[in-house]
Amino acid sequence: MSEKIYQISSEQVGVVSFSEPWFLAHVEVEGVEPFQIFYPSLDEGIKRFAPFFEEHVINVWKKSGEEGERKIQELKEYVIKEWYDPGVETMRKAMYETYGYPEFKDKTGKELIEDGYDFLAITIGHIAIRYNKFNFYFKDLHISARIVDKFLAVDFWTKAKKDALDELANTVLK
Repeated sequence: MSEKIYQISSEQVGVVSFSEPWFLAHVEVEGVEPFQIFYPSLDEGIKRFAPFFEEHVINVWKKSGEEGERKIQELKEYVIKEWYDPGVETMRKAMYETYGYPEFKDKTGKELIEDGYDFLAITIGHIAIRYNKFNFYFKDLHISARIVDKFLAVDFWTKAKKDALDELANTVLK
């Protein structure tokens, strides 16, 4: 395979902006290959991060038996103790007031964390994004989150199209 070197001009480089910010998370769990998820909106990230977190973190820990169950309980206790407000309670309020989920009105944040893994996951994302410089650390779990509203892009197509048309124009048919 040959290596290609591109000469690009300043006209080919620019910023692409999204009308709605995208959600990116990078997750590292000891003993598992790091992985990333990328959702085209914050709402989509909130909806789909929880099942992703359960599958790639919680279920991995559960497979390790008693030690994994202990890690899950310690994670819940850590989030409740260290990140109750802000964190657990601010997410509970946002789920009710901002996103309109009525089931978050009457339960406490602690009840929601103990209830399962969905609220735990979105609370961890909330903590990372709003209160902990886009990171969440707990023992051998590290989650890095980003809100992406624009990125740098290179337009290779315009130059490639021009070069192809120039080459075609210079081709002599026999």
